[in-house]
Amino acid sequence: MTKTTGFSLFGIVKSNYKYVLSILATIIMAVVLYTDAMDLPMKFLGLLFLVSVLLIICLPRKIEYATVAIILLMGGISALISPINDIPDERVHYARAVYISEGDINLSNKKANLKISEDVKRIDEHAGQTIISETLKGTKHSTKEFIYPEVKMTNAYYSLSYLPQVIGISLGNLLHLPLVATYYLGRICNLLVYALLIFFAIKLAGRLKQVVAVTSLIPMNIYLAASYNQDGFALGLVILALAVFMNMLQAEDNKISGLKLLSYYLLCGLLVLSKFTYFLLVILPFFIPSTKFDNNKKLVFVNKILGILIVTGFAAIWFKLYGQVKIPILADFLKQVNVGEQIHNLIHSPLVYGRVVFREMLVNVFNLDNILRFGGLTYGTTNLFTLYAIFTVFVYLNNATKVKLHWWTHLGVFLVIAGITGATVLAMFLTWTPVGSMVVLGVQSRYLIGILPLLFLLFTSKNQQLEKISDFLSTKTLLNVALLFDICMLLSTIFRYYN
Repeated sequence: MTKTTGFSLFGIVKSNYKYVLSILATIIMAVVLYTDAMDLPMKFLGLLFLVSVLLIICLPRKIEYATVAIILLMGGISALISPINDIPDERVHYARAVYISEGDINLSNKKANLKISEDVKRIDEHAGQTIISETLKGTKHSTKEFIYPEVKMTNAYYSLSYLPQVIGISLGNLLHLPLVATYYLGRICNLLVYALLIFFAIKLAGRLKQVVAVTSLIPMNIYLAASYNQDGFALGLVILALAVFMNMLQAEDNKISGLKLLSYYLLCGLLVLSKFTYFLLVILPFFIPSTKFDNNKKLVFVNKILGILIVTGFAAIWFKLYGQVKIPILADFLKQVNVGEQIHNLIHSPLVYGRVVFREMLVNVFNLDNILRFGGLTYGTTNLFTLYAIFTVFVYLNNATKVKLHWWTHLGVFLVIAGITGATVLAMFLTWTPVGSMVVLGVQSRYLIGILPLLFLLFTSKNQQLEKISDFLSTKTLLNVALLFDICMLLSTIFRYYN
């Protein structure tokens, strides 16, 4: 009995030795690249190596379960080792989650209505501290409140985007957990919801499961999902919506039901509240061949029109409400921001300012290296971006011919990519860039992560040569490589704060 078990264990290790060696090589490479310290955090390195090896050896066969396992494990580690409020904009997102947990659903311009628990002040005072710090461990939840106008910095997102974090905070307070434990619980709950959204997305993606899985494992996605930043929830919604679209693209003739179309429009409506510019996904069903829908073509057409009108109207209302809450001016350059004057410049000098917007669109589509920059965008693994770009090319080659799209669908995908990119840059040009500036401020690569699955769709092909190399890489190999980049993300954080 013992011999059989030993042989079986040896066989498992032997069959996965390439993956084990790749993890070891990645850790060694990260030591060379990301730290000059000689006194390495060996306990962290050893534990991460052991956990990663066990993960890749025991990885479930079904891709949706395997992907969720990587998200939960890598994201869980990230949630715990990332210092307090170190993740982009986490300070105000945490404040908004606390604000909502106290029953305050909507923001207000009146300072008296912006009272919030002193938990926010206490956490903010310990920003940058890690989980091994001792100072916050005895602190309990406080019912005392103070006015916190900076919570209005989150007014572009509705309360729904913070529901996962709010659940974590509310549960922690209900159980009378120490404040720091409640803080980390909020991060973990956000991660759990992201993993759940990705699970359903991969289930729906059909022959494009690998594309959805790899996109969901982008280091920045996991990093944001394991935080208070609402982008984790928003990116989960974007990927789920695109998976529904991919599902419809792969449907046989007359098989797309009105219910599936309605569910897609519902997701687009939710995106208005969490990732405004992505509501443009609502036009994609118009570029699906009409033969794929139910037989009543007129009814389908009317449903498409109604869906677009409802979501667009909803977006217009939300944009109006968003503009009514005035964000506090926290930097001198914001005093020079004026939406009206920027619009005037665009109308009267379209060649000058239109070029500024268009240039920023191109720069951000072709240079997404910030998806590998973490913390306050002060450290990361951006020197691996070329390798990551090569990896995505291999993912593309593995999946390029799995879905054959009509030229009309390619056009629609292109228009939506351009529309989302343009709307994102334009929003920052109008609301974050001083009047007259020749550079658009505030645009970050993470805002455009959601278009990556669309880029895969845009370049799908019927090329017979590409078809010959389809699936030349196994799903486990692709997931392993994605895991290696996530390990590098964790190591960059460890070397930054735990040396």
